Amino acid sequence: MSHPFILAMYRIKNVERWIEKSLNETSKICDEIIILDDGSTDNTLQICKNCKNIVDIHRQENLPFDETRDKNTMLKMALKRNPEFILTLDGDEILQPNAKNMLFDELDVLYPETPMYEFQALNIYDTFFQYRYDGTYAQQWAKKLLRMSKQKSTLHFDITSEPGNAHCPAIPQNSIGWTNSVRSNVKILHYGYYDKNLRQEKYDFMNKLDPGNVEFDGYNHILGIGKHTGKSGIELRTLPSELIPEYEI
Repeated sequence: MSHPFILAMYRIKNVERWIEKSLNETSKICDEIIILDDGSTDNTLQICKNCKNIVDIHRQENLPFDETRDKNTMLKMALKRNPEFILTLDGDEILQPNAKNMLFDELDVLYPETPMYEFQALNIYDTFFQYRYDGTYAQQWAKKLLRMSKQKSTLHFDITSEPGNAHCPAIPQNSIGWTNSVRSNVKILHYGYYDKNLRQEKYDFMNKLDPGNVEFDGYNHILGIGKHTGKSGIELRTLPSELIPEYEI
């Protein structure tokens, strides 16, 4: 089986709790990783500097929140490396165990012409072996991996309708294949809502950035209430054994 040149790009801030585990799993499939650090004040940056697969780090401080600006900065960094694929991850996202062979099969054998791949995020909740599966959390798929041979030189991230260009997707909106993606069997374990404190911090941040958002119902689903939560409230499911990581949280 061939080994395609996959480059991962991360936009991160204060994710020392997760980033080493995330980089370790990503390094199993990505030869190179680039980082945009948005002013971390914890040990995140030092952890990144210790990862041998990281080839470029852009650090910025005291800039207003702008996802589109930052993702276009990362994209420029990534394109200089001429990768075959670009994978976009957050610092609190960790690829499932043993993702390598499964993903390479999809890229080389099952879907060798597909320009874009989606991944399902499983939101790990309170313990390492369970995830939230209700309302908007039941089917969280995102376009994360882009085959670069199919793309034009005008590739870029567009602004969004939200303050700070929030909810900018992981893949440029003008990518070829936007409506022709396939869903990978590889899962992403997302730890952004892992415990009560993280959930409250996320809720507070989003309501300060984007107060009164009607579409997202004031981000109440983060706290387990509102119309985007399941009709019976929060539903938790147990991870299949093959998805339970060996590392400790």
